[in-house]
Amino acid sequence: MKDQPSEHATVIEEIAHWAAGVGNDWPDSAVRPAMDAITDTIACMVSGATDEAAIGVRNTLVGWAAPGAATGATIISDSRRLPAPFAAFANGTAAHAQDFDDNFMAALTHASAVLVPAILAVAEETGASGADVIDAYIVGLECHAAIGRGVNRAHYMKGWHATATVGCIGTAAACARLLGLSANQTAHAMSLGVSMAAGVKGQFGSHAKPFQAGMAAQNAVLAANYAKNGVIGRTEVLENDYGFMNLFVGEGAPGWDFTKHPVGEPLVVEAVGLAPKCHPCCGSTHKSVDNLLDLKKSHGIGPNDVAAIHCLVNTSNVRNLCFDDPRNEMEARFSMQYCMAVALKHGFLSLADFTPDAVQRQDIRDLLALTTMDATPPEAELNPSGVYTHELTVTLKSGEVLKTSRTAARGTLGDPFTDDDRWRKFEDCCTPVLGAERTAALFETLGGLAELDDVGALMNDAAATA
Repeated sequence: MKDQPSEHATVIEEIAHWAAGVGNDWPDSAVRPAMDAITDTIACMVSGATDEAAIGVRNTLVGWAAPGAATGATIISDSRRLPAPFAAFANGTAAHAQDFDDNFMAALTHASAVLVPAILAVAEETGASGADVIDAYIVGLECHAAIGRGVNRAHYMKGWHATATVGCIGTAAACARLLGLSANQTAHAMSLGVSMAAGVKGQFGSHAKPFQAGMAAQNAVLAANYAKNGVIGRTEVLENDYGFMNLFVGEGAPGWDFTKHPVGEPLVVEAVGLAPKCHPCCGSTHKSVDNLLDLKKSHGIGPNDVAAIHCLVNTSNVRNLCFDDPRNEMEARFSMQYCMAVALKHGFLSLADFTPDAVQRQDIRDLLALTTMDATPPEAELNPSGVYTHELTVTLKSGEVLKTSRTAARGTLGDPFTDDDRWRKFEDCCTPVLGAERTAALFETLGGLAELDDVGALMNDAAATA
């Protein structure tokens, strides 16, 4: 196979040719959001490393660490180092553990939770620079979108955890980029990534959800390194009869059209952007929570004023939010009733609201029954525009009915974070773990990521404890 795609190039070959051959002179409009996403994800890794899911994965993996190992990649919240695939697994689980990491609507993935841990692990082992990390992130994000475009939203609505399926394949391309692989090798890295793509939404509300993100990060690192050393797969495996599209979607898959959606034109990081989270819970709740906070701000309402809250969201959102009476913090992250109760009571949601004790607070549990939820028809979610309106109706005890709606959650291009928002979230995530001084220093270092010669010191700072 030639590195240059032929007239009849497969989908993987088309994407791989772009991923391996595109230049690295990115505009600031791409570099800046990539740096923001990397910074946000490292904050989520630092905080998420304290979660039970991340601790369990980390304790398992370090059992295979060589005593006193000084080589390999950094594990957040541990002094030991592991080979890059294991470090990616541990840090990927931590990044996604508290569901505070960003969404990427172009692929329906939590892109950064897979990309950043995988890229950083490879970068540490290879001595890559901060600019190399940013470059691999931009390329990997584009590959997430290019792959996801051919199967979503049908793939996601079937119940696949696209973060762990699409994310594994796209991140394999990012790791290949960082390793300097050819287009041919990159294609095989992605093909091997297809064989290791796994993860189901039926695990939402358990430790297995962040585990799946960590697994995808690990498998992406492995796939790229196997391809580097000559392991090959079939490059038509996305679209052939027994391939990814037919097996993971079947009827309803849109397929790939590179004349309509050429890879990198425009760059998805500029055109669609990332959606960093303002609230540490499932993104399916966010527009509704933002709707309620909008009404609280404009009308000054509180728990004593409200008789009922009704949310109209997408079908996939209702399926994701399957805990109307959550028993623990994992289930609470996937409970519209819980998230709306906290927002109504306190006017914000924080990491402190998602602990075992917080979920049992009686004043919050008394408000769960206020919220009901309905879905728009499933077919409405397949509209090609990708714009979805979530409506909120709040009935007051006075009889007054308040209504509002949103097409964009806080943090998206439609309602973007400010610099203050980014720092506030970073501080909330990192200060309890690192302390105020180290948190400020880490944030400053990340602000200069593009100028770092080596990311090893950065990861040491992120792995420190107060």
